[in-house]
Amino acid sequence: MTRTAVVVLACWAGGVAACAYYNGMWNAEHLASQARKLEGQDRVAEAQSYWAQAAVKAESVVARHPTSRWADAALVLEGEALARSGACAQAAAPLARAVDSVRDAALRERARLATAQCALEANDPVGASRAVAGVTESRDGGRRSQAALLAGRAAAQLGDADGAADWFRRSDAPAAGPARVRALLAASRVSDALSFADTVARGSFQGEAWGAMLDDVRRAAGADTASATLDRMLARRNPPRGGRARLLLADGDALLAAGRTADAAARYAQVAALVPDSSEGQLARVRAIRVRAVQAESAGDLVAVSDQLERLLQRSAAGTAASDGRTLAAQVQRVRQWDDLPETGRFQLAEAVRDSLGAPRLAARLFLRFASERPRALFAPKALVAAAALWPERRDSIRAVLDSAYAGSPYTLALRGEPSPAFAAAEDSLARALGLTVARPTVLLASRVPPPVPGPRGPLLDG
Repeated sequence: MTRTAVVVLACWAGGVAACAYYNGMWNAEHLASQARKLEGQDRVAEAQSYWAQAAVKAESVVARHPTSRWADAALVLEGEALARSGACAQAAAPLARAVDSVRDAALRERARLATAQCALEANDPVGASRAVAGVTESRDGGRRSQAALLAGRAAAQLGDADGAADWFRRSDAPAAGPARVRALLAASRVSDALSFADTVARGSFQGEAWGAMLDDVRRAAGADTASATLDRMLARRNPPRGGRARLLLADGDALLAAGRTADAAARYAQVAALVPDSSEGQLARVRAIRVRAVQAESAGDLVAVSDQLERLLQRSAAGTAASDGRTLAAQVQRVRQWDDLPETGRFQLAEAVRDSLGAPRLAARLFLRFASERPRALFAPKALVAAAALWPERRDSIRAVLDSAYAGSPYTLALRGEPSPAFAAAEDSLARALGLTVARPTVLLASRVPPPVPGPRGPLLDG
């Protein structure tokens, strides 16, 4: 018999009150069913909306028919729906009542699972573990699997990575696979994690979970390994275009940050071709232009970058893509103003091209240009040290210039690993010239000065 037929019979047998009761409960369970379906499709935000509606319907049934035979089911659904809609504060009371008073074992287990979920969101892994105790041995496979997933998350929050990995192994929930990989990585079992990562795509697509897992793979094994893992996962599973585009875009960003400009450009091209009119597609086109800026070796190379950006911003970019595009355009324009800048401004611009624009070869040329144009500047040897770090092929020739023209410079001495009391004074002078605050240590202890390491200094190149 269909649910609709049940409602009709209930209305016939019990009158208006029974009809309203059964209709309200049917609506609540129907909305919950739709929410579960959306969750299975990785449409979490839409699912939360349906859960919120289900909670309202279930709460109405509890309030109007507190002694009906389905009141317990309505109470559990109310708490469960509130929890899964993200309203754990409101879910606490109905869930506590359900755990304490509901007699049906299956309903109690559902209430405990929702209680554990809210405990985890409140960063209470002990409470979550207590809530799922017993449910992990449930006779129902679905609830047993969900309990293992939540127990694994609780173990992970407690810092027990190996224990978390074992719990996730016992769960068939779609989110358990990526979570197990992350737990194995946290336990420094990188080889095991990478071996298992290839099987994650056998389950349903979980965009957020896949993305978090790949982020952890990048940190543990590098951008190239994560990129190859993503390729294998996408070969097994063809996720929705939007989710696929977001994963590819994030992979491109990671490859670009790792200096793999050609691979990053290829990822951005994939995204632009896959979802050309989406926000991800627009952002990918801006990032592809940024790759060209990163690859630039001279200010002249940035002319084409500027032209491309102008056309893109005028034609179609909006939202984040437009904002990023304007930021990049300002960075490029600043580089083209080199001749108009004072000495300190030129040095700071070279640092910003390295640290903010992320164009190592262009930054190296600007550092060399600074040293060539201002050979008597206190910071000329520091500019040469920075250029040597960015241009390995010319490192020996640059060091030769340092040894011959700036042998006594504190920066040259520091590069050799020799002590130089003047090094700190030179750094302070540079900081003051750049308008930065100089922090004075209470006690100065120095025996040997390590080689200077180029890195971020001062404001980012943001126009």
